[in-house]
Formats: sequence, C-alpha cells, structure tokens
Amino acid sequence: MTPDRICMDGFTGAMMAAESFSDCRAVLHGPGGCRSYHALLASRCYPREQPADAARYYRQYFFGQPRIPCTFIDEDSYINGSEGKLEECVPIICDADDRFNIFISSPGSALIGDNVTDAIERAGFSHKAMAIDESLISQPFSSSYDRTVRSIIERRAPKGRATAPRSVNILGLPISGKDWQDSLDELTSILGGMGVTVISAPGAGCSLKGLEESTAAELNVCVCPEYCKATSAFYESEYGIPTVFSDMGAPVGFDAVEHWARNIGKGFGTGAPLVEEGVRAAKGRVFRKLNGSFIAKRVKHSRFTVMADSSVAYPLVRWLFGYMCMIPASVTADPGEDAGMVASITRFLGENGLGEAWGADPCQHVDFVFADGHTAETQMMVGGCVKGVDIAMPSLSRIGLTPRPVLGVNGAMYILDEIIGSM
Repeated sequence: MTPDRICMDGFTGAMMAAESFSDCRAVLHGPGGCRSYHALLASRCYPREQPADAARYYRQYFFGQPRIPCTFIDEDSYINGSEGKLEECVPIICDADDRFNIFISSPGSALIGDNVTDAIERAGFSHKAMAIDESLISQPFSSSYDRTVRSIIERRAPKGRATAPRSVNILGLPISGKDWQDSLDELTSILGGMGVTVISAPGAGCSLKGLEESTAAELNVCVCPEYCKATSAFYESEYGIPTVFSDMGAPVGFDAVEHWARNIGKGFGTGAPLVEEGVRAAKGRVFRKLNGSFIAKRVKHSRFTVMADSSVAYPLVRWLFGYMCMIPASVTADPGEDAGMVASITRFLGENGLGEAWGADPCQHVDFVFADGHTAETQMMVGGCVKGVDIAMPSLSRIGLTPRPVLGVNGAMYILDEIIGSM
C-alpha cells in the first residue's frame, strides 16, 4: 500500500526551473486550466510579487497575475494549430517588462506541433525569449528541472572568463526545497567562512547576469545531485569547471553539513574549522536543552518514514538513526533518484539490520513522517503518524514567516524542533 501521493512531474519541473531565475519567467503555451496551479506554486516557491503587480499586469495573457502568463489555447487551436495565437501573444508578453521569457508547452499543446522558436524569431524577440522544445512531462521533476536549467544556460551561452580564485557556483538547489533562500544564505555564509566566494546559484534565484559571471568559478559545488547532473556536466565540458559532489548527499543534519563543507575545503586544499565550530556549538545547545529531559527519552526508538529525494533521504536517515536513536520503518526515494545515494541508503540500512525499511509500506503507522508538506499533513490527518514534518514542496496550505529550512545547521535545528515539539 502506498499513500495517495503524486510527485510533481517533469512539466512542473521545467516550469519551476524557468521561474527560478530572478529575471526570467515561464510562459505556458497551453490551455488556461494548466496555469493556475503552477502560477500559485511558483509564487510560493519563489515569492517576488509587488503590490502594484495586479494593476500592472492586468492585460491580455496575464490577467492581473505576473507569474506564468499563458497563451490560453482552445479547442480550435488543437484542430487548426495555434500559430496565429503565438504571433499575437509573443509581442504582448515580451513587451510587458524586461524579463526574459521561457515558453514551455503543455503536454496537449506539444502534440499540435507548433514551432514556438520560429514564432519567437519571426516576431523579432529572440533576444527576450526562448522555447523549451522538448516535452518533459514523462521525466521526473528533478531531472527535468536540471535539464531546463542547462537549456537556459546553453541558450544564453555565457562567454568563458578568467578564473576567480577560491570561487564557486552552487548547483542543485531547487526552489522547491523548503525555505531554499534561507538555505542558500547559510550555505553562502558557510563557504564565506572558509574564504570561498559564491558567484552564482543557477536554478536558485540566479540572475542572467549571474549566469554570465558564473563561468569565472574555480569549482561548482553540488547540493542535491538529482538537480544538477546535466548542468554540472555542461559547465565541465564547456568551461572546464569541475563539480564537487558529497558522498554524504545534501547537507542535512549536523554530520552531513560538516562533511559537505570539508569536502569543498579539500577541493581548495583547506579545512573548515569555522563550520566545525558552528556545528559543535549547535550540538552543545541541543544537549543543554535536552539533557535529562523526559522528552528526549520519548524520542528514542520512535519510528519514522522518509519520502524524499535520495540525496536528502540518505543523510536524514543516517542522522536521525545515529544522533537521535530513531528507527527508520520505511524509506523511499522520489523519482529521479541518484544511483549512488540509493546504494548508500540501502547499504547503511543493511549494515544496521534495517534492510527491510527500504521500500517498505509508507502507510504503516509511525511516529514521524518526513515528506513534502502535502503528504506530511495528509498522513497526520488520516492517523498515519503522530507528526508529519514538512521538508519540501508542494506545501501550499502553510505559510511560514519564520525560516524553516531543511539544509544546513539551521535546517537541523528546524527538524529537531519539529520532532521535540510534537512529543
């Protein structure tokens, strides 16, 4: 038995990847019914609306909503094609502001066979727009996100630059990650404490100018490999910039944060003493808070389920088991999993006599479920767990004003706070 869980697909991945650039927007070439959810999701993943937007974008194809304008094709378009509609809409959308526009076809409109790239060129807006020509709906969310980021970099074709010493780009941090902006700030701070400068973070709020500057990086550093395999390969083949991957996966939990930083330090021939000091301070705070507490004793041996990207699931399972003495009852990786991370998960579970947890029924009753916000909340509502911990989008029901990232030391404290607060 599996929960009624539908993971976000490649179509959504392409849209969110386009929306992840600070001065770009996704444009949906398709029917209006495909727009609403994605416009809402984009505004939640990467909020950037302004009070005056409703009036400013109260025009054809936008209708007061600046995120993801739509060509609104109808049944006539499916029968006779939509070239006329494209010729009309491209100038209107591209002239709305200074943003670069990325046209993405819905699964249905992709079947029509319209050449969106030709329509953009005929309208004279190749400098302000591009089309993602392939349909990615059958791809996992993560790999589609990655391929779309790569496509945008290829289209912009930034020129190579002289290498800036001790500089990096952060790759593999999607805007679907919980409070990703706070995570980016902390990871940037961690690297800064090591004397490393972050030039850009393609796929995580990067601007087009940031893409131009990104080719000066000495290294790329990976957060989640599922979201940057194609992008990292492009940087290495085109610009000779290698990527540092962590065999512990994403920096989730104290141990993985230290390992992530040390791994990057090795790439520059240095250590990460400030990171180690910060992790020790966080562990000390947790110890002082929980030492002798009956709550800490109740957490011990509690059972949990993880449904997440493989690079998040692996360090999370290791950390909860080793640091909190919690027992994994079910561990599953979201589609698009990294083979190395999956092998690490299964090996770790097997070495600790927990091999049956891999792929086990995620609907069995447990104390904690770590999953996307929708699944976490649903499992609580149906009595599948005592506490569902939101660690990823989609999570449209809760708006958080206090940062609750999953990555970094702050992410570890958020996860611990969710666990302890429910006991």
